[in-house]
Amino acid sequence: MTVLTEAYVDLSSETSRSLYSKLCVYLREISQLQGIKGLLHWDQETMMPPKAAVARANQSSALAGAIYEKNTAPALGALLCELDHRTNTDLSTGLNPYELANIRLALKQWKEATVLTSEVVQATASLTARATGAWAQARKESDFTKFAPLLEEHIQLARRIAALKIQGGVCEEARLINETARASLNLQPGDECFKGYYQVLLDTYEPGFKDDRLQALFQDLKQSLVPLIAKIRAINFQHDGSFLQGEWDVAKQTELCHQIAKDQGFDTRIGRLDVSTHPFTSLIHAKDVRMTTRYTAGKLREGILCTMHEGGHSLYEQGWNPEYVDLPVSMALSCGVDESQSLLWERMVALGKPFWTHTLPLVKAKFPEHESLQPITVDQLYNVWNRVDPSFIRVEADEVAYGLHIILRYEIEKALIEGDITVADVPSLWNAKMKEYLGVEVTEDRLGCLQDTHWAIGLIGYFPTYTLGSIYAVQIFAAAKEAIPNLDKHLAKGEFHVLKRWLNENVHKQGSLCNSGDDMIFNLTGKHLDSSLYVKYLTDKYSEIYNL
Repeated sequence: MTVLTEAYVDLSSETSRSLYSKLCVYLREISQLQGIKGLLHWDQETMMPPKAAVARANQSSALAGAIYEKNTAPALGALLCELDHRTNTDLSTGLNPYELANIRLALKQWKEATVLTSEVVQATASLTARATGAWAQARKESDFTKFAPLLEEHIQLARRIAALKIQGGVCEEARLINETARASLNLQPGDECFKGYYQVLLDTYEPGFKDDRLQALFQDLKQSLVPLIAKIRAINFQHDGSFLQGEWDVAKQTELCHQIAKDQGFDTRIGRLDVSTHPFTSLIHAKDVRMTTRYTAGKLREGILCTMHEGGHSLYEQGWNPEYVDLPVSMALSCGVDESQSLLWERMVALGKPFWTHTLPLVKAKFPEHESLQPITVDQLYNVWNRVDPSFIRVEADEVAYGLHIILRYEIEKALIEGDITVADVPSLWNAKMKEYLGVEVTEDRLGCLQDTHWAIGLIGYFPTYTLGSIYAVQIFAAAKEAIPNLDKHLAKGEFHVLKRWLNENVHKQGSLCNSGDDMIFNLTGKHLDSSLYVKYLTDKYSEIYNL
């Protein structure tokens, strides 16, 4: 019998160290199951036989049930409540900050799991399956009305989950927002009010980050990025990128990107690089990190940037503190911080001149048959590699336009959750914002509000983490350049390990030690997350490229 099945009646006589040790047994067993879940997902996307889908769905369902039982075990709750009581009454002598963070994080996870009934969990799984199919068909037909009823169900279910979490004490910030709104509107008990509900959803993916702060950051970005894009569009000029046209042998791309990943610092002794339709990184264990990329014969840029992006995720996960492996503190602090590590390598490094000083000769040597590439300079490639050309599709957007794609989605999903708009308003509102922010006329739903799968799978509140990741990345990279003398020269020589080592110590090993990404940034840089630094980075860079 493991501690997972023991019934605790009185824990007060045990030392904090003893209780913490038992807690770690619980948490590591849960982590092992999560690792199996990650392995099943990786296999499904890369190697699973086509006709194994039903069997895999049954396996995944059974595994999800087992994880839910572990996460909601009463014995786990008893341990966590006792340890939490001691941390709040200064009886936790002997536990270090990482250990205290494990208690804090595990207690939050336990509360989040236990406030949701099994009926809600099952409803979520069922709705996701139905909505994904409806979304795929609606996108194929470019008809939002085919998906709208399922999106309405997702909105209602998300509100229900938010209400349960507020009532269960999981998100205090959301409770305060809701109470303030109810008072200002003179609402009576029983009257509907969804204000603060989006805060709950945001907290799921970006713990500790306040929605009002997010609104302020995004408002600042809009005020700066909309006119910047307008200026670039107005000059009606693009650098000549004809040397990137043509077919780029996929086998050679694969060899090149494997070398880039290794140079970046990806440890193939504890990781794999494979191919999938949609690139991703699957965390099975800190010693088993699997990433995928994709190669297209006509898109050399895509393969390199996807590899660097997923490599950034992988380096983060391979770099967590080994002393606390399989424990909550040795996990991603937030989706935004995780994304910052991929974007730092993709944008700060792989879109930069120092990287191409080292990499361009490798590309030329790998593809001698591309004669038009051979005379190209680093400056020429840099200007073309950083082309700004606003378009319909988020995943194809340049780094200037990308943030506005995210802000648009945030504004719409927040308004849906809080009852300020209806599902029927989505297409017209989407199209109007695309025109206002990016100067793009959306002509059909598949190019607009049906392009992303996030809402179909219930990821409402996730979109903002992409742009938060961009802002984090700029500040973290600026701190790295300040701390590492001649960082650009190191990168120009292909000495990427210098940057990786600094990130390992200052970001990766910190894991989830801080309460929020904003706290982590402040500890690292002495400043809270600052959108003005991100705006300056984009404005300076693209003013030079386009001679604004």
